Amino acid sequence: MSGLLMIVIYMLFYLLDATILASFFMLSIYLIPLFFMIYGGITYRKENNGYKSYGEAFLVLFIIAITSSLIIDWFGYALFKVIDPGLVEIIKEATIEKSAAMYEKMNLPEDQIEKQLKILKYTDFSPTLKTQAMRLAGSLVVSLILSSLIALFVRRNENTNNNIA
Repeated sequence: MSGLLMIVIYMLFYLLDATILASFFMLSIYLIPLFFMIYGGITYRKENNGYKSYGEAFLVLFIIAITSSLIIDWFGYALFKVIDPGLVEIIKEATIEKSAAMYEKMNLPEDQIEKQLKILKYTDFSPTLKTQAMRLAGSLVVSLILSSLIALFVRRNENTNNNIA
C-alpha cells in the first residue's frame, strides 16, 4: 500500500507540474513509508498478543521499507524511460534553474556559479540500470537504519520475570 500511495502522489505531482519532481519537496513523499512502517509495526505487534521481539519487529519494518523503495524506484525508472522520456530534460532544466537561484542566495562568486551550472548542464539525468542499482543500495542502507530505529519503539518483549522467594 505504501508503494502504491507513493506512486499516486508522484503522479499527482507529475500531472500538476513536472518541475516539482526536481525539488526538495519531493523528499516529503518518503514520509509515506515511514508512516506505514510505524503503523504496520504496531499493528503487527497488536495482532500477536501485543508482543514482538526486536528481531521480529525489525524484519516486518524492513520488508515494508524495502518493498516501498523498490516500487517507487522502479516506477520512477519506468516514468523516465517509458512513459515520458522527455521528462529528463524538464527535470534537468528545473534543477539548473533552482540551483542557480540557490547559488545566488548563498552569495557564491559568479565564476563558481558558472562552473557549477556548467557541470549540471553536462550531467546526464537519464536513469540507467547502474543508477537504479545505486538507488537500491542507498534505499537498502536507509531501510536498514530506519527499521533498526523504529523497531526499538515498536517491539515489546513478553514479561517473563518470575518471582523468586
